Amino acid sequence: MKPTVRVGLIGFGTVGAGVLKILQKNLALIERRIGAEVRVTWVCDKVRVVLPPDFTPEPRITDDWRTVVADPDVDIIIELIGGYEPARTIVLAALNAGKHVATANKALLAKYWGEVFTTAARAKALVYFEAAVGGGIPVIQGLNEGLAANRIERIYGILNGTTNYILTRMAEEKLDFSSALDAAQAAGFAEADPSFDIDGVDAAHKIAILASLAVGGWVHIDGVYREGIAALDVWDVVFARNHLGLTVKLLGIADLDGSSVCARVYPALLPNSHPFANVGMEYNAVFVHGDAVGDVMFYGKGAGQLAAASAVVSDVMFLARHVASGTAGKVPYVEFDPERSLIVRSLEDTRRKHYLRFTTADEPGVLAKITRILGDRGISIASLVQEGADVLPKGVPIVVVTHEAHEGSVRAAILEIDALDIVVEKTVHLRIEDVAR
Repeated sequence: MKPTVRVGLIGFGTVGAGVLKILQKNLALIERRIGAEVRVTWVCDKVRVVLPPDFTPEPRITDDWRTVVADPDVDIIIELIGGYEPARTIVLAALNAGKHVATANKALLAKYWGEVFTTAARAKALVYFEAAVGGGIPVIQGLNEGLAANRIERIYGILNGTTNYILTRMAEEKLDFSSALDAAQAAGFAEADPSFDIDGVDAAHKIAILASLAVGGWVHIDGVYREGIAALDVWDVVFARNHLGLTVKLLGIADLDGSSVCARVYPALLPNSHPFANVGMEYNAVFVHGDAVGDVMFYGKGAGQLAAASAVVSDVMFLARHVASGTAGKVPYVEFDPERSLIVRSLEDTRRKHYLRFTTADEPGVLAKITRILGDRGISIASLVQEGADVLPKGVPIVVVTHEAHEGSVRAAILEIDALDIVVEKTVHLRIEDVAR
């Protein structure tokens, strides 16, 4: 007779409903693969819960998460309410009660990584979180298990489907940012308040999680440099693609050396030949560079009900297998040493190529003033294009692509140039990522 693993689901929104759909459709397959029966015994949500038709056995319904956590028969808690609180309180209470946890909550993990995994280790409980990064893409399992023999040196990826959808529409249809955002909202890929996505917060949470997992420490969200895409001008997106062979993507990047990390999120330029240039719409992609394996790429839908629910159910299956075999909590899933501190390296000290678009008055001597300031800061010009006075609403665009230069020097040069009387708009600054770095 197969053992039975009992699950309590807290949070019955879009993804929670998707979890029950998958369990209903594929339960026989799931149970065969884990060697145990899986039963959802509780569903908890603050609003009315509507179960899939003919879902059996029917779970008990409650609006009080404490009832679910306190049930001694529940083995696994699925937390899908999102946000910081009460999600943090629920997860910690579940761990302290001896429950194992599957969560999709990237905000919770990024902000409270140390507390969650210290509590899990003390309680000898497991926390799985595949759906927190990349939706249905198995990047967490790949990084934590498939690449476990590697020292991870770099992680970079398109980690947010909303912003990738917007940038795809801007590049391919020449939509301005506002119109592309409206299209994303109409298609259901952007929230009514999209700031979490377009300001880069979501991607910052995700790169913090991936970097923390890779180094066995805690890369705190406060240590991730962040820029969003709201200020992007479609002119630069189209010009870079058509004239420079470069595509704009919002990237999350972490460079790691074992003792320090430089993590950041910003719109960056990549060669049109790079695989990421063809990652369009709501899709995500992640490259992980290991010292032994080299580059490994993960690609797939980064959002959507069933994509995220697929990852959650996968976590439940791994946890259920451990519970059924009596191995749950004997070995930690995540390597975490609370005593280990990582040096956060400043972006200002890094070097890369840069795209700079200066918008200036149409008068003699402009170019000489700009190039002098760049030269004084030790910034070498790789290419320069000066367009006509009629391509922008006001001013003449001068596009400079630099050779590798220090970030700090480039920022200082921009401040000096923007203070000139000849500059009529703030300089556009995009970083060109050397993906082989």
